[in-house]
Amino acid sequence: MQKGYLLLETEPDQPPDQPDVVLVSTQDHEPRPDRPGLGFVACFDDIEAASMHLHERLRHQLITLEPRRYAVTLEEAVIAADAIELDHRRTFIDPALAERARLDRRIEALHRQHRWHDRLLHAVGAFAVILLLLWGMLPR
Repeated sequence: MQKGYLLLETEPDQPPDQPDVVLVSTQDHEPRPDRPGLGFVACFDDIEAASMHLHERLRHQLITLEPRRYAVTLEEAVIAADAIELDHRRTFIDPALAERARLDRRIEALHRQHRWHDRLLHAVGAFAVILLLLWGMLPR
């Protein structure tokens, strides 16, 4: 596990035919907040796992692998990154995004969805254990 920073950026010279492209990168030191195009930065205790979780959420919008570019709005990318169920803290968010109450509601909705999915998998696992115990009690 390596601590690091997950950065979401928009290209300063973004072509008009691709208005919603977000670049995702990682680095081991905190970036300067005045960096052009920077929209969101979060510090993760395990940056590789965080990068994998973000890619899993945005994989259908992948444009290029190196550098990682996704055809999503910055808001959608921030929601996906901030809803990752790993220990992290926001270190920077674009002030225009921070003012959107909808952003926090959608992040919380993803957290609820993750918790529901976890409970469902635990229930399936418990059911499987009960079936195995019952199977073991059958006379031979």
